[in-house]
Amino acid sequence: MATAALDSKRTKEHMKIRINRRGWAVLVGVPVFILTIAAAFLITMFTSSAQAASNSPQGVETVAVTVIPGDSLWDLAREYAVGYDVNAAMEHIAEINALDSSEIRVGDTLEIPVLAN
Repeated sequence: MATAALDSKRTKEHMKIRINRRGWAVLVGVPVFILTIAAAFLITMFTSSAQAASNSPQGVETVAVTVIPGDSLWDLAREYAVGYDVNAAMEHIAEINALDSSEIRVGDTLEIPVLAN
């Protein structure tokens, strides 16, 4: 093989690469597949009608409450969600105010939905 590479006649000729059917399928199919997936992603991203929700759902009345010492999310939910499950009310309050946990700090102002039967 080393002598073939040193042969002056062989070095001047262009090497021919032969690709079989499977090679062509991979060579053409993979980029086409990737482009199709990218196009589908972009189309769905720009034509999606999903929109961010407002802070509170329409029809739900809220009241702004400033947290004072001794307040907890449980107490606020129990006070303002008369007749409803306190845990569900706590989750609703956390969702409206974008709270990561049930921990609140003195001086925070929370939007509390006024729920009553």
